[in-house]
Amino acid sequence: MSTRSSPEPIVQSPPNGLSIEDKQDNDEEAEVEFLHTPSPSILCPVCHEVCREPVITNGCNHSYCASCIYHSIEIEPFCPLCRSRIKIEDLHPNLALAGLISELLVYCTNKKYGCPQIVRQDALHGHVLYCSYAPSVCPNKALGCPYKGTMRDARDHLQNCVYERFKGYIESTNKRFEKLESLIANQARDIEKLQRIIRTGKGTAFASENNTKDSSLSPSSSSSLITEGTDGIHRRGSSSGSTLGDTRRTIVSTFPHDEITCHRTIASHPCGVTSVAVNHDRVFAGAHDGSTKVFDINTGQLLKDSKGHTMSVWGLAVMPSGDRYFSAGSDGTIKVWDWLKEDEESCLVRTIPDHHAKIYGLVIYQGRLYSASSDKTVKVWDTETLECLATFQGHTGGVNSLAALTEASANQLVTGSSDKTIKLWDVTTGTCLKTVRRGTSEVLDVAVGDGMLFGSTYDAVIHVYDLNETKELGTLSGHNWEVWQLEYGQGHLFSGSFDHTIKRWDPRRFQCDLTLKGHKSFVHGMALAEDCLVTGCADRTIKIWR
Repeated sequence: MSTRSSPEPIVQSPPNGLSIEDKQDNDEEAEVEFLHTPSPSILCPVCHEVCREPVITNGCNHSYCASCIYHSIEIEPFCPLCRSRIKIEDLHPNLALAGLISELLVYCTNKKYGCPQIVRQDALHGHVLYCSYAPSVCPNKALGCPYKGTMRDARDHLQNCVYERFKGYIESTNKRFEKLESLIANQARDIEKLQRIIRTGKGTAFASENNTKDSSLSPSSSSSLITEGTDGIHRRGSSSGSTLGDTRRTIVSTFPHDEITCHRTIASHPCGVTSVAVNHDRVFAGAHDGSTKVFDINTGQLLKDSKGHTMSVWGLAVMPSGDRYFSAGSDGTIKVWDWLKEDEESCLVRTIPDHHAKIYGLVIYQGRLYSASSDKTVKVWDTETLECLATFQGHTGGVNSLAALTEASANQLVTGSSDKTIKLWDVTTGTCLKTVRRGTSEVLDVAVGDGMLFGSTYDAVIHVYDLNETKELGTLSGHNWEVWQLEYGQGHLFSGSFDHTIKRWDPRRFQCDLTLKGHKSFVHGMALAEDCLVTGCADRTIKIWR
């Protein structure tokens, strides 16, 4: 019988310079084949596979994979077998079941390459680490050698490898190419400097001339926005463009007002993405495995991969400087990261365990960090000393989301809760200014902008309120499942849903004018930047929309 398993990623140091073959299916976990068919009593009732990290419920004593039951509870707080109401706090590790599973006999995962070994499941990782049947590639693969085989056969191949004989010549030739590429790059920078000098000398005359020519341009008559700058005419938020005459003229799409498409998909996660944040040209992402990653938004390159949380990361907040960020999640802790430090251990500045339950949201506002938790509180932190300055209390259910009013003089924070209310708080005093009551559905997320307050509820509806009078103006309907993500900017509201879609709304007309499709599972995270929208999904991907 074959089933999924959860062995740690294997990193070998092969002898004689041999290389382990690159993993072919990064999105699929290695299958483990058991010697005997496992008993149904050790199978997870949700996925019907052998339990991974088994947990047992406190009341009804049913056992599940940890990831399966956590995900199930997020959708509805009931036991999938008996429908008893359960919470995260009701789940505990099933050590007895974990012990039984670890003793099961399994075949080596390299059986298909010829390995005959049978070992206990808890010894599988150690065996595979040194298995001579592990798939291998030639160490000269980077030079072009196409060989693929096992570790034991690769030794013989290396003695007759043509690329091994000509390695010195190939490497010296590559170095010459690298030097030439470096020389070309330096010359390109010098040319750009000269062009900038030329533009500076002619920029004023060119701008004056084109002010007359382009005076008829407007958002309604053109799909692009042209603005003036010190170097002539350029677009906001971009440095690329086309040359006109002696001066570069650059045009930008009017995001988020026109058509929006997916410009990039980042697929570097082995599990679902649960939260995202954007700072300048960096994307920060949290995941179900407790990791946080940092990517270059323009190239999709992974810049940092940190593991600190033991469970899903639901909240991310980045300091304006971009060098420090905060993460929080199901383990009830806030972690502080200085991600630019090269040493992995020194990147984690501190772990703050003050909350007593899952943390769903983080916001940095006026130099303070605010955290929303299912322990029914919002806590305020000094971003420098990391001291807890205050605790906002008033909700009778878990706080699922929070948002800050962007106006500098507002000094207000908005929270949405499972107690079916939205509250407005004075951040200077910690007092609740107003409470908006909303029917019978839990409030999942909130957003504010242009005098409006938005709240999404468990019934897949988005409610629109007048922020000053807290009077409901109308509702936005169109999603099929719960809406867990709201972002407002430049006159548009974006919503991310468990129905796998993102919608753009005109809130003043109460209409959806665009639906973004492409994700294949729940949209867990969403962040709106000046020139793009970033979404994170349970399908293990991050998408950049422009």
